[in-house]
Amino acid sequence: MILSRLYLRNFPEEEKDKFPWNLPLIQNLEELEFEKNISFFVGENGSGKSTILEAIAAYTEVPLAGSFRLEDDESLEAANRLADYLSLRFAEKTHHGFFVRAEDFIGFSRKIRRDIQELDKEIEEVKETFTGGDINLTLGAIRGERDSLVKRYSANLETLSHGEGFLKFFTSRITAKGLYLIDEPEAALSPTRQLSLLALILEKVKKTGAHFIIATHSPIIMSVPESEVFYFQDGKISKLDYKETEHYQLTKAILDNPEVVMRELAK
Repeated sequence: MILSRLYLRNFPEEEKDKFPWNLPLIQNLEELEFEKNISFFVGENGSGKSTILEAIAAYTEVPLAGSFRLEDDESLEAANRLADYLSLRFAEKTHHGFFVRAEDFIGFSRKIRRDIQELDKEIEEVKETFTGGDINLTLGAIRGERDSLVKRYSANLETLSHGEGFLKFFTSRITAKGLYLIDEPEAALSPTRQLSLLALILEKVKKTGAHFIIATHSPIIMSVPESEVFYFQDGKISKLDYKETEHYQLTKAILDNPEVVMRELAK
């Protein structure tokens, strides 16, 4: 693993009634020990899993895959405050990794498109104003940067389906041993695409030893063998077997007996 331990170093008592300090999860936060290269944060909406994931991102200062930098994204203001009181211990230091939320991908794809368009414009301006010498030498660096973006992300990520573009992003960006923080990737992925993402993650863990921490509601995504599930419930975090999670049990009940479940809902 890259990250080995996380705990709350101290607590600002004067702010205990303000978010995020007013969350029972934060007030009860005990040491988390990471023992696997694939770690899942699982729990109901509002249980605090995204808050902890965002705070890890703020502490480590990994790049945010979106339109803003971590410190400029207003939605991460609480995470930045929480990060100041966290202590993280690393099994290995790395400069590789990123933090991505499904909703950030739209902003990211638009940014890539704008960058390519600006480079296209710069190329045309050079062609129009060039007065002598070898124009290919002058355009070499600009074309190289543009071609690199197109090769890595495609000329326009937005022409792909949301799921295809999301997978293209992961394939392009998960290239080395690093800490990869992913919040609810299933929001952009069909069940088949979720399996494709898992295949990519397993490949990168095997080849590079990368560490993935993923907040998810998806029983498909959290089913990976040799992973660990941190279960967020009632203001506490505990480790559970995948099949002990409500997500697995509820999904299994529906798939096994959909008629029975629907009749219960209709009562």
